[in-house]
Amino acid sequence: MLPLALPGWLDAVVGLLTGFGLFIGFAALVGWLIARIGGPWVDRAQAKLTREQAGAERYGWHPGTDADGQLHVAGCRIFAPDGHLRRILVGEYQGRPIRMAEFVHTTRGRYLPTTWVNHLVAIELSVRLPDLAVGPDLVIGPGPVVGDGAAVEPGMERVEVESEAFNQRFRAAGVDARYVSAVLHPRMMEWLLDQPPVNFRLSGNLLVAYAAKPWTVPQTLTVLPVLSGVVDLIPPFVLSDYGRQVS
Repeated sequence: MLPLALPGWLDAVVGLLTGFGLFIGFAALVGWLIARIGGPWVDRAQAKLTREQAGAERYGWHPGTDADGQLHVAGCRIFAPDGHLRRILVGEYQGRPIRMAEFVHTTRGRYLPTTWVNHLVAIELSVRLPDLAVGPDLVIGPGPVVGDGAAVEPGMERVEVESEAFNQRFRAAGVDARYVSAVLHPRMMEWLLDQPPVNFRLSGNLLVAYAAKPWTVPQTLTVLPVLSGVVDLIPPFVLSDYGRQVS
């Protein structure tokens, strides 16, 4: 039997379809392997997150609102200007009002958008204070936070304090070096050096701790004592000289 000779165009089409079929098969195999290997890990991570987000009511934290919008303002300043709050909880810690929430924002990638879930935990103050940021890794400049760093607006400048140990572990930024130094007095710095490292910011009448990860109960239990200690150590003259009445 003579071999069947295909027209050139048909031979090209058959080759193209064969290659496409092989590509689809390879993609399906890769997808199956990812689901087989990564699926259980994702399930375990989600189950762990669900466990760590449960039980807030045991600590007196209940669903609430960001009535004055100050927590949302802080989130927009820290993470991204177009984000929104979800899972808002309110309560008290050592007699002070607290509020917490996840802050969600989206960044545009080259091909697909990426959604980032961050969290905020705040203690309310009796007065509004000028902005001040303290943390292990502050980034001066615009742009959203997509890692563990903490963004600071261009109007705020890094301030070196007297403690070299503090400067090595933390960065501090504010619009007024004298104000930053007044808040970060020697006793405050010594106390912070003995605590778990936390990114925090004075924003309006809130002292806000934050991180670029979902909210959890254990994380909140870690940062609340740090925030409360900072509030306890803010000198009275800072509240009177720099504070403004909460409207």
